[in-house]
Amino acid sequence: MLDIDHFKKVNDTFGHPFGDRVIKGLAQLLRKRLRKSDIIGRYGGEEFVVAMPNTQQAQALKILDELRVSFSQLYFEPALSEFTCTFSCGVATTPPIESATTLVNLADDALYRAKSSGRNRIEAIINGVRHD
Repeated sequence: MLDIDHFKKVNDTFGHPFGDRVIKGLAQLLRKRLRKSDIIGRYGGEEFVVAMPNTQQAQALKILDELRVSFSQLYFEPALSEFTCTFSCGVATTPPIESATTLVNLADDALYRAKSSGRNRIEAIINGVRHD
């Protein structure tokens, strides 16, 4: 689960159409950098879910952290200014997967921890165990 940090401030400062450009920027980055076999979905608002089948835990964390850094380096340019955005990420793996709902809930819990721990970071729950 990925969530753009302080997205409400982007919408409040630059307007919803520009906020949509930020969301599209993240979506394009995800499509460009992830494999065709990976699943990317907008979960709601400024939140995305990414499923990376047949990916080792360490590799998934590495890829998502590289995406986090890349997104933070994109410049968005509304009239007369520019800014960057970051995202927070919650990762969950569970072999075997009990259910998609369990996996999403674990990832959402990890995302909440990333947000409450300062944002622009990744938290993980791997095999049901928290990892910082």
